[in-house]
Amino acid sequence: MTRIDVETSNADRTMDANDPRNETRRLSGRILVDGVLREAEADTQFEVIHPGDLSVIGTAPRCGSADADLAVEAARRAQILWRGVPARDRGRMLQKAADAVETEHVLVERVLSLDTGNALRTQARPETASAIDLTRMFGGLAGELKGETVPAATRNVLHYTTRDPIGVVAGIIPWNAPLFLFAAKIAPAIAAGNTVVVKTAEQAPFCVLLMAEIMNRELPPGVLNVISGYGEECGRPLVEHPVVRKVTFTGSLAVGQQIAGYAAQKLCPVTLELGGKNPGIVLADADLDLAIPGIIDGMRYTRQGQACTAASRVFIHEKIYDRVVEGVAAKLAEIRVGDPLDETTDMGAIISAEQFERTLNYMEIAKNTPGARVIFGGEKPVDPKLTTGYYYPPTFLDGIGLDSEVCRDEIFGPVATALPFNDFDEMISQANDTPYGLSANLWTRDLSRALEYVDRIEAGFVQVNQCAAPRSNVSYGGLKMSGLGKEYALDSMLNHFCASKTVLINRGTPGNLV
Repeated sequence: MTRIDVETSNADRTMDANDPRNETRRLSGRILVDGVLREAEADTQFEVIHPGDLSVIGTAPRCGSADADLAVEAARRAQILWRGVPARDRGRMLQKAADAVETEHVLVERVLSLDTGNALRTQARPETASAIDLTRMFGGLAGELKGETVPAATRNVLHYTTRDPIGVVAGIIPWNAPLFLFAAKIAPAIAAGNTVVVKTAEQAPFCVLLMAEIMNRELPPGVLNVISGYGEECGRPLVEHPVVRKVTFTGSLAVGQQIAGYAAQKLCPVTLELGGKNPGIVLADADLDLAIPGIIDGMRYTRQGQACTAASRVFIHEKIYDRVVEGVAAKLAEIRVGDPLDETTDMGAIISAEQFERTLNYMEIAKNTPGARVIFGGEKPVDPKLTTGYYYPPTFLDGIGLDSEVCRDEIFGPVATALPFNDFDEMISQANDTPYGLSANLWTRDLSRALEYVDRIEAGFVQVNQCAAPRSNVSYGGLKMSGLGKEYALDSMLNHFCASKTVLINRGTPGNLV
């Protein structure tokens, strides 16, 4: 299977790594199908806004069923040959694709920051590096796509299983960590011999399109395709397409439930990562030098709280409550909110008007709650440089009851609530009192308590004395309404992007020797 370059070569591209808007303008109005950047079949487009200053950075096609059909058909043709490429060869091509992205990482991370409003230094740069690492890891794991030989129950029978590609995979990704989640969808699928069509988030399409374009220099045409559009118009026909045999999605619970319903009509397997309302727990014996910065890291403040793993319910033992709250406030005061592309910025802008208003609405509920207190933040910035974008400070509250929407809903903004407790059993019950079960963090020096917490907490991604973000080779996924399946590790490739055959071969009677 030969490889062709994308339509726009390096020589044709006018890149200025210091001005990612050149790239978003170049990519405007394009999708990537069959290895080529091209105009969409759809005749309408939508504007993409930079959250930092509300400027239009480009337009993306509002794709519908015609473009979904076009991309799926390209993937179907490519998959016929791609599945026959030896697994380790597929892996090597995937690793070369990761190398190609690394070569242009400066440009990619700046487009990512422009797309999402995430700060370049604290978020866009690490996310780009993590996406490259995850892609490279799955390329290296391609040789682990092995079936099993099973002891036969009958003499003279060879009993074994295979591990085969599923076919065409549909990936639908959100805007909050688009490159890492793009890699999480495509890398295990491609390594396993599948081909992929990805629908980007309408708020952040360009960074993904750029990364896919670069990767297509090393992948055969049609293996990796990218389209853009809205859920019902573009995502639904993609999910429902009869050729698509696997769907992988990260996003909201409501949309995940819809996607599961669409896929169920054709008995298509789905992987869903659907968010959470996660607890961070600080016991009385905790090392506060770990716990206080851990609360800030765990809340993902430098991503504006726009993370599924954000620990926005912070349970603090009453013996140390004041010390912890004061320590968190002092640390939050050090976070610099500003222009996402400025190297000195710690925390950028909320992604969109919708998310910004959502944050303001929950803050209005909090401020109207009797006994509520704003420990830090809680007001829109007055700095003239920040009034034209969707900026909001890191915010820490207390005095909010567990029955409040602020403590029960996933805000997906930079707002966390402190909750004092004095009884471990009651606190665990409260921490579990949510339909979600994605992640949970605990700080303690007590090994026995830590192990009890691990046993009793209802979450799929559990940490003690740290709150690292999900990363490559760490199996990640939730319980309850937080989703189905695991991602980011070998088990995700084996369990979610492969099919299996059980084979029984009776040796029979030897034929005549000639």
